[in-house]
Amino acid sequence: MLPVLEFYANHTLDFKKTDIYELENAAITELRKIDIPGDILLIVLDSLRLQFPNSDLSAFVGINNWSPISFPEIRGVPEIPKQYIVSMGPMGLRIVIRPQHIILPSIIYEREDWYSPHNKEKIKIIRSYYHSVISLFGGDHAVYIDEKIINKYYPSKDDFDTSALPSFEQALITQYGSSKKTLFDYAHGKYPKYYIDNFSDII
Repeated sequence: MLPVLEFYANHTLDFKKTDIYELENAAITELRKIDIPGDILLIVLDSLRLQFPNSDLSAFVGINNWSPISFPEIRGVPEIPKQYIVSMGPMGLRIVIRPQHIILPSIIYEREDWYSPHNKEKIKIIRSYYHSVISLFGGDHAVYIDEKIINKYYPSKDDFDTSALPSFEQALITQYGSSKKTLFDYAHGKYPKYYIDNFSDII
């Protein structure tokens, strides 16, 4: 199986001083202010068709706004206490905001597609949307990470979910160095282990 990318970003939301439900309501209100480009929704729809061939996708197509996702009581197990924000939006896009980082929706997750100059305009649209989301919550950059690298540093996904993003980024820089290249300067198949995106070409 080819390695895939995961997409994270920083933020400045204060989970310690703000009630989680108040924070969730405010975050979703902000998310609803951003129009998701139709091109992105078409990309996601095409991906869903590949994942669920011959399936009725109306449940995804019918989602027209962001809403919170909760984890209710199941078979007598008490509801999981809300510790972070999970929201589902149009076409089933999902954003997770943890105290340590934002998990951005993986609209295109294969490295060959993400770093391909042939997809430059499409990726710019997605990155512009990412930048809009991150800016809402006080963030200033995203990091695109090969999932195998995350697993190398954090064999347990729970450990990564509770780790500080800046310290992980510093570990990546120490291990693999920092890159002066743009997203589309990499030769085919010679993609980076990670990429820190400050959106300098978008701002």
